[in-house]
Amino acid sequence: MGIPACGRQVSNQASIAMDKVIIERLPDTRAIPGAKRWEEERGEFVQIAYQETMHHIAAFQIRKGFSRGNHYHEKKEEIFYVFQGKIKALFLDMDTLQKEETILEKGDRMRVKPRCGHLFQGLEDTLVVEYSPQVYEKEDTHKIDLG
Repeated sequence: MGIPACGRQVSNQASIAMDKVIIERLPDTRAIPGAKRWEEERGEFVQIAYQETMHHIAAFQIRKGFSRGNHYHEKKEEIFYVFQGKIKALFLDMDTLQKEETILEKGDRMRVKPRCGHLFQGLEDTLVVEYSPQVYEKEDTHKIDLG
């Protein structure tokens, strides 16, 4: 099933109205197929992706008061899952110059399409998993200043 193909927020959590960013809260259940999460006595289990092609996967930490990103990609689409913590996410559509920002926390997953600048600021110590259907190519990363 994967992340919805629309360009709007699809849960009642984080909200954004930009076509190049899709945000959803993974459902808190083990009873359905697809991406989901649940807590149990042993700890949390998260199926971040379901039937999606991946050619790049990474995990990174953003400490409170620090940031990551501040760039965009011409070709690469990125999917991020907030495994723990809380971040402020800033976005800039490089074609329309539309700016958006939202708060993301544990359980939120977002898809950032090509030509969308992004900056993540740690509001708490945060752990994020990132994956992409494209291979990471350094020359496809273009620095910008979102703050």
